[in-house]
Amino acid sequence: MNKNNKKFKETEIGFIPEEWKLDSLGECSLLLGGKRLSKEDSLVEYKTHHPYIRITDFSEYGVDEKRVKFITEEVHNKIKKYVIEEGDIYISNVGTIGLVGVIKKNLSGANLTENAVRITKLNGINNYFLYYYLKSPIGQEQIKQNTVGAVQPKLPIYGISNIKILLPDISEQKQIAEILSSLDDKIELNRKINSNLEKIASLLFKQWVVDSEQKSKDGCKIGKVSDLIRVESGFPFHSSMFDEGGDYKLVTIKNVQDGFFVPDCTDSLSEIPTKVPTHCRLNNGDILLSLTGNVGRVCFVYGENYLLNQRVANLVPIDENNRAFIYFLFRQKDFQNTLIGISRGTAQQNLSPIETKSLEITIPSQDALDRFANVANPIFQKLVENYNEIKNLSLLRDSLLPRLMNGKIRVK
Repeated sequence: MNKNNKKFKETEIGFIPEEWKLDSLGECSLLLGGKRLSKEDSLVEYKTHHPYIRITDFSEYGVDEKRVKFITEEVHNKIKKYVIEEGDIYISNVGTIGLVGVIKKNLSGANLTENAVRITKLNGINNYFLYYYLKSPIGQEQIKQNTVGAVQPKLPIYGISNIKILLPDISEQKQIAEILSSLDDKIELNRKINSNLEKIASLLFKQWVVDSEQKSKDGCKIGKVSDLIRVESGFPFHSSMFDEGGDYKLVTIKNVQDGFFVPDCTDSLSEIPTKVPTHCRLNNGDILLSLTGNVGRVCFVYGENYLLNQRVANLVPIDENNRAFIYFLFRQKDFQNTLIGISRGTAQQNLSPIETKSLEITIPSQDALDRFANVANPIFQKLVENYNEIKNLSLLRDSLLPRLMNGKIRVK
């Protein structure tokens, strides 16, 4: 890649490289709608030959296949014209507008929701280049401009057809797509590795800790959560402290998903108030617990300069060697159900840190804890390292994306 020293020309959507073209999406592709299921037809939980892709199945990285539901052969025959094929691009046009993705081989032929549009039969456009273009700030602004309706916004097919596309020659499109795809491929690989590592460590936890407790109590003892952990609540930061663009990001409930930390914090501070406790100045590998709403969610922090807001707790190990044990203890479904069971509230559930640390648990022998730590702590550390790499690769991709798409950075 190199900075662009070539000439630019002015177009209706800004300056672009002189040799690039400006076209509309409708002139270089075929746009087809999806199909709504009728009232008498419904999705089925069991797997059939016919996946039905909905808006709720769309994620940042494409279709989340774990969420996808299916339809029967009979229902498929009614709507078999409304399918999407490998390499096609989808774009959501109702509800959460502008979610885009490329259909992979294993979902080729799936039925598509009426709330999304299929972009196919591309002429002079590389499909992955178009995918990244539509995800870029330029593409998203074009989507916004072609969305209609105030109360119930919609991106109609004619609006998608009007979206302006910047087009380098096809070879440069492919090179741009390859650069961005290589970053996304590495991100996806790290996610899969982490998913497998979590499964391995959870299995070890069950075999070494849960199963051994059921078979023998030798060396085990009944204790409390507080014997292993300090459950430290977050600090009640006030909006008057916030500073847009500050170095310190504020972690709230929405950043704590079940097993996954979401680093896109909304609020920030330029300075840390002196009265903020040490445990609220978060570090790599700190374990967080949600105390409000969907209580019992647990994740670990990756990255730096995060501060812990109220209604989230930091699970601080009394013995650092037990960090992985604590994380996988709180990730166990039975333990999460226990936390939900002791939460209070009608409109919104709340989990008390005092009641959490007072919960009775079976504590394995020191030998069992040490053996588990020898295997699980390196796995936990690798999870943190991989997510840090994912975060850095995502930042790099998001930095390159707009500059590659507007020609400010050119590929050789």
